[in-house]
Amino acid sequence: MQETTFRPNEASQFGQSPAADVATTIPNLILDLESDNSSAYVPALRQLLEIVLDNHQNKDLALKYKLYPILNKFAGNIVKNEEYVLSTTILHVIGVRNSTDDKTILAGAVTESMILNIFTSDEKQSKAASNCLEGLIEENEIIRNALLTNGFLLKVQQTFTNKSSSSSSSSQTSNQAPNYLISGILDIILKLLATADDLQPISILIPLLNEMKTAGEKNIKKKSMNILSILIANGINSPSSEPSKEKESKIQQLEESNRLKDEQLRQKDERIRTAEERAHINEQQKIQADEQLRQKDEQLRAQQEQTRASNEKARLSEQQKLQIQEQLRTKDADNQHNKSELENPDPTGQGVRLERIQDLNRKAVAL
Repeated sequence: MQETTFRPNEASQFGQSPAADVATTIPNLILDLESDNSSAYVPALRQLLEIVLDNHQNKDLALKYKLYPILNKFAGNIVKNEEYVLSTTILHVIGVRNSTDDKTILAGAVTESMILNIFTSDEKQSKAASNCLEGLIEENEIIRNALLTNGFLLKVQQTFTNKSSSSSSSSQTSNQAPNYLISGILDIILKLLATADDLQPISILIPLLNEMKTAGEKNIKKKSMNILSILIANGINSPSSEPSKEKESKIQQLEESNRLKDEQLRQKDERIRTAEERAHINEQQKIQADEQLRQKDEQLRAQQEQTRASNEKARLSEQQKLQIQEQLRTKDADNQHNKSELENPDPTGQGVRLERIQDLNRKAVAL
């Protein structure tokens, strides 16, 4: 047989376990819980529960030692054995200690435990738990609201459904809810009707209450009829019914809310349409501005081209002018040279006459 690492935790008898002991003990317990030695599970879970209870100031215990996966191994196996009881108890203690300070959520921890006791197969324990819960309902508004909102009524609905199905069937099943359980639940519903402000959530039970008022034990029929009478007196006669004034008010509020939403959507659509029109106008203006800039650029290029052509023409004209002037200057120089030759006497001392025939100079000597 595989040996267990379980050791009695003597330190827990005197308060919080020393940190060194916890750091050594928990890993050993986890080894036991992960092993194939099923006889080690219950002792290990018991000691782990003691450690969790003793170390109430250490809220990180579950995370530090990764307790959730190993506890889920036993809590996830929905079988009412000692491993299931101990593992769910450890999870419950850790959950309540680490939970929020919201009283409605914390109240769920109380009602959940009570509901488990009510749904027991032991009639005396079930009745005692029902009476205890009725007292809490009468004394504590938070408990009342928690029962109306945390799923208790859905459990009741399922129980009544199973009861109704079993009653209509000729065969009896082991899942049939006993009459003492149904009677205790009806007492709790009556207490809620007498103390709660919002009775509408209870309306989900109306179809099943109508069945139970005609079929079943006399005491259950009577209580079912009393519950239905109270609901009807408060204007609730179907799962979806509400007091007429309240219902009309809610309808008006819903219509007003829808009207406001429609108006908001209309305004939003109008803003979108205006923005789109403005964007379209801006786009058109941008296109026009770009076209104007393009035309101006084109005109500027044309003017620059015209100026360049004019400058080139002027340059050529000036160049031609200079050439003509140069030709004239050269011609004048030639003429001046010829004139000088004519005016000067012949080396012989004779007079000369210069004649020009067909661009040719002819010198004649005076005789």
